[in-house]
Amino acid sequence: MRILAGDIGGTHARLIYVDDNSDCPVRHSGSYTCAGYPGLMPVIEAFLSHHAIDKSFDAVCLAVAGPVFAGEAAITNLPWEISADRLAAQLGTRNLFLINDLVAVAWAVPGLQPDRIMLLQAGLDQPATLRRAAVVGVGTGLGAAELVWSEGHYAVLSSEAGHAGFAPATVEQEQLLAWLHQRHDHVSIELLLSGNGIHKLYRFFRDVLGVTESSRVAAQIAQADDPAALISRRALAADDALCTRTLACFVEILGAAVGDIALHYFPLNAIYLAGGVVAGIAPLLQDRRFLHALTRKGPMRNHLQKLSVTLIMSGTVGLDGAVAYARRQCVR
Repeated sequence: MRILAGDIGGTHARLIYVDDNSDCPVRHSGSYTCAGYPGLMPVIEAFLSHHAIDKSFDAVCLAVAGPVFAGEAAITNLPWEISADRLAAQLGTRNLFLINDLVAVAWAVPGLQPDRIMLLQAGLDQPATLRRAAVVGVGTGLGAAELVWSEGHYAVLSSEAGHAGFAPATVEQEQLLAWLHQRHDHVSIELLLSGNGIHKLYRFFRDVLGVTESSRVAAQIAQADDPAALISRRALAADDALCTRTLACFVEILGAAVGDIALHYFPLNAIYLAGGVVAGIAPLLQDRRFLHALTRKGPMRNHLQKLSVTLIMSGTVGLDGAVAYARRQCVR
């Protein structure tokens, strides 16, 4: 089967080509910076040209960071509009599938290998078969989906949970919300739970709460292409008070938001976290602060403590899920 799959986010477009029709299977992949292209098709053209791949596919599955309506998608953090019908014609396939990026991540979950995950909470009384799971991804934005076992196979339900409103859980977070309302008409959870969100939190602690900024870190941030990654590294090294406090707050907000998403999908038996932002701060998610915020839901605390909570460490999970979805649809 010749499959072209993509994981199209607000920052990067990742593509993979798989051909397992021959005795010598072919697999090519590539990553492209979205800002350097006017749309998705030029990215695909560059990938196909680089690997000398003909436009003849059994299936194409593109996972995009945004809602998909009737074969049309607009990426939330990127000015691209994508049409399944138009892409199908351009790529010469009758089997083109446009899905949400967290739907793709959810499709990868049943096939995850032990060396690609980190267990954050073991849970209690887990059934042998995964029945229902919430999948939450944090990268350029935040997304969520639900994985459900029904009538002998898995199904995935998408959402736009990242655009739900931020609900402060502490006095400090109430101050944060008030500060953000001065700058934004709608304060969503992905406004904070994203790479840009980490930098916002850093500025809040510096400018509003008066936490002293190191001149060395300030100079590094001014030069950094990705301030969030720098702030995260300093927090992991525990060598800068402002960065450490920023990530502590980020982890608490993340835990509370993941717990809220799980409750919207309840009953569940598992939660999976994915995305470059959370994978990059894995040691901080092993701290009790994250799970305390996740399970601190009043009478639902005991139920949430029984869930397994797993961090996906694979950087290709979106692509793996897109390939899995394409195979599933073609077999059907």
